[in-house]
Amino acid sequence: MITLEIDYFSYLEVEKIGIGAFAPLDGFMSEEDFYSVANNMKLSNGNIFPLPVVLPIPENKTNDIKKAKEVMLLYKNNEVAIIYPSSIYSPDFNKVLPLLFGTKDRLHPGFKMLVSLGKYFLGGKIKFIKRVVGNLSKYDLSPAEVKELIKKKNLNTVAGFQTRNVPHKAHEYLHRIALEKVDGLFIQPLIGRKQLGDFTPEAIISSYLYLIDNYLPKNKVIFGALTTSMRYAGPREAILHALIRKNYGCSHFIVGRDHAGVSGYYGDYDAQDLCVEVEDKLLIKIMKMRGPFYCNKCDGVVTDNVCEHYLEKPDPTFQISGTKIRSMLLGNEIISTKYIRKEIVNLLKGKHIFINKGDL
Repeated sequence: MITLEIDYFSYLEVEKIGIGAFAPLDGFMSEEDFYSVANNMKLSNGNIFPLPVVLPIPENKTNDIKKAKEVMLLYKNNEVAIIYPSSIYSPDFNKVLPLLFGTKDRLHPGFKMLVSLGKYFLGGKIKFIKRVVGNLSKYDLSPAEVKELIKKKNLNTVAGFQTRNVPHKAHEYLHRIALEKVDGLFIQPLIGRKQLGDFTPEAIISSYLYLIDNYLPKNKVIFGALTTSMRYAGPREAILHALIRKNYGCSHFIVGRDHAGVSGYYGDYDAQDLCVEVEDKLLIKIMKMRGPFYCNKCDGVVTDNVCEHYLEKPDPTFQISGTKIRSMLLGNEIISTKYIRKEIVNLLKGKHIFINKGDL
């Protein structure tokens, strides 16, 4: 049997397909699926799917793979899956850039990440063999494991919460609003491939575990990590995140301000609008949440649904976001407990909390 050595991030995608996190996807996308997803947000079989999931292969392997009925995928010489080749192709990334990322800017981080994968890709169904094992694997629960926890906790309705940042007071506001409307909350931060300057997996996990242990109802909250790549694709990625949480047993999914956005590429509520537009196909209810901020006059975390002070000049509000918290931590600024808990800031002090070149 032909073998193909894959890198860590491809292995994570193999795993997500294999455990059902990416359902209805049952393998890596063929050329037909790739362009169908780009053009229509659907697989060629008609199932909704918003973004490519592709397996890069080296050019010198293409001829051998074309002749093979099956290929063993290896990670560090360990057999992790078998792929049954259906398509080898070299997509025109420039053609799909505006479709996938809503921009023609080739500097978009999601586009740069996609292009960096290579030139040739292999499509085909997979047979999954072995899960990823690492320092944080115990937090990387499978859909089956999360569904079992939901059943044990007797939670009839569960909202999924996506983040790539450490928890701040705006996040806590969203958690509590969600728990007023549903029985439980599945907090699942994304800790896979991200860009320079994002929070490390260790920073995110340790701070969320602290928050859940000390400030959230343990009988209503489930914690797990999502080890896949950020695509920074805004509205389309919000749909992917909703599909994933549906696969993990969630009945609802929280979509807040600028979900999966980056560097001002998307409008604040573009992701909400697109998710609501396809909600009936997602089979999960979208919880539209306004972006919380701190208002000095209200003396608390609020949204523009209940506070109009943000219209005043000078603006008495502070927009709490992962970007701002990262910037303040990088600058060693004293961060008000109005924006993030002091204990979480102290927890992060002196630790490796931002992704650098060595982590990629």
